[in-house]
Amino acid sequence: MKKIILVSFIFMFAFANSAWAHTGLESSNPESGQVVTEELNEISLNFEGKIEQSSTFELLNSNGESIPVENISINENQMIGTLAMPLVTDSYEIAWMIVGADGHPIEGTIPFTVEISSAETTEDEEVEQAETIAAPSTDQIDETEEDESSSNIIPIIVIALIVIIGGVFFWLRRKK
Repeated sequence: MKKIILVSFIFMFAFANSAWAHTGLESSNPESGQVVTEELNEISLNFEGKIEQSSTFELLNSNGESIPVENISINENQMIGTLAMPLVTDSYEIAWMIVGADGHPIEGTIPFTVEISSAETTEDEEVEQAETIAAPSTDQIDETEEDESSSNIIPIIVIALIVIIGGVFFWLRRKK
């Protein structure tokens, strides 16, 4: 009996990470913090695992206004959307919301900037645009890292509780 329980615990610990892993963003085009200098016609997001068809994303400009994205398609672990119109010089954010293969909803953001030069842009406007371009703040980076680390806490707590319950069970059984 003890061998079966021991083998069960070993098996559980060996596959704990894969069983409770959440699908995260692997790569994107544009990338987080990227300055895009050419016309952008398509946004693509690649995830670490398969995502459900209900997954989506929204493109927001610096004023928080939604920019139209057409034909958002999902194929296994990739989500692609076509832009209705080329983006103008501004700061943007892709707000994505997915449902991973494990059924957990996950969301995140990808900030990026578009800087397309035109003949009408004056030197003063260029200086003003350069001052308003912001890389992701440390708060955003810390929040992303906190989300990733908090998703690992639940499996650890569950495993610890199982070990404690198993220990109490063996201790009570031994007393008899």
